[in-house]
Amino acid sequence: MGLPTGLHWYNWHQIAFDDDYPHYFPAHDDFEAGVAELQRNGVFVMPYINGRLWDTRDHGLEDKAFSTVALPATARQESGEPYIETYNSKEPDGSPVRLAPMCPTTPVWQSKVAEIVHELTRQCGVKGVYIDQIAAAKPMPCFDPSHGHPLGGGHWWNEGYWHMLDNIHAAIPHDAMLTSECNAEPFLRWFDGYLSWHWQFQDQVPAFSAIYGGTIQLFGRAYRGGTTRDLALRMKAGQQLVFGEQIGWITPDILESTNGMPFLKRMANLRWKLSPYFHQGRMERPPILQGEVPNVTADWQWSGEWPVTIAAIQTGAWRIPHENRLALVFVNVDKKPHAATFDLDLIDYGLSGEHFAVEMVGPDTPDATWQTGRRLKQTVEFQPDRPFALEIRPIPAPGKSAPSE
Repeated sequence: MGLPTGLHWYNWHQIAFDDDYPHYFPAHDDFEAGVAELQRNGVFVMPYINGRLWDTRDHGLEDKAFSTVALPATARQESGEPYIETYNSKEPDGSPVRLAPMCPTTPVWQSKVAEIVHELTRQCGVKGVYIDQIAAAKPMPCFDPSHGHPLGGGHWWNEGYWHMLDNIHAAIPHDAMLTSECNAEPFLRWFDGYLSWHWQFQDQVPAFSAIYGGTIQLFGRAYRGGTTRDLALRMKAGQQLVFGEQIGWITPDILESTNGMPFLKRMANLRWKLSPYFHQGRMERPPILQGEVPNVTADWQWSGEWPVTIAAIQTGAWRIPHENRLALVFVNVDKKPHAATFDLDLIDYGLSGEHFAVEMVGPDTPDATWQTGRRLKQTVEFQPDRPFALEIRPIPAPGKSAPSE
């Protein structure tokens, strides 16, 4: 890729996935050495842990610590019984793994998650930890009076996680990050990134990015297979770029794809050049194109067959207000070129000034620069495999500095 890359490492532990939680240690024998080697080579490791669940049979078929340690700290139904969840994981006898959601206000659960994150960051040296489900799963009304919170539902659920995450942040290295699944608003302040893998729907709009872009980093879509896999990859990666997301969450076999890898590499390189817009800036209204821009359709395979249709040319706009600069982003996700025109008043995008420098920024081509007034009108033939951005800054009048907010 030629860029710093993130590795979301699942199954780094000897226990099976979604089984025997939260006993992740010992890790596989080569885990620490693998982390060190990867990070020396610019691949930053972020292992998976679950932030909600304790296995009721947490040592194969045996109850190792659930009844003695975890049970008093589980979220309880009105009947007094703990909630139980099952997924696709199986016990050694083929029965479903029965997992209990923990009450986040309890010292038992707060200290357990903090202990795991501390060992991963301090002992294993990872640069991030993904704590699954916290920003995805619904709160569980808890009726255990011994926990000290109001019975049933309430703000206490989120506050329990806030306290947990405060303590974790205080104990981990300053350059270690925390991420979680999906994008629940109550946890924005505590997580550095959200896995937006579920943004897979027809006619979706980047409302979350428009509001919170620059506040938290959004990363990942579910990239899957099927007969239209290559087109679906281009569509998702193109939408990710203009929505401001970090591109990817894709399995390493993409490296063997002669169709997908060149496009993905160009997209990642362009995003790297534009990265200040996505962590310092905010989203503006995407440019509207004039002309015959066709739609493309592919099976995104979110849940079975899942057709999604989007415009062949994806557009986006991001601005850094305090620097008074703007990036207009364009991606042709089709395999054929398409011509279209944009006609913009740059003042409508929050820029100030009368004269502007426009720089065409590509992933792997020399940048070109020209000047324009506040109206920017251009007809472009958008080439496949050639995403680009127009970076726009005001030109100060003689003796004056460029205005900024």
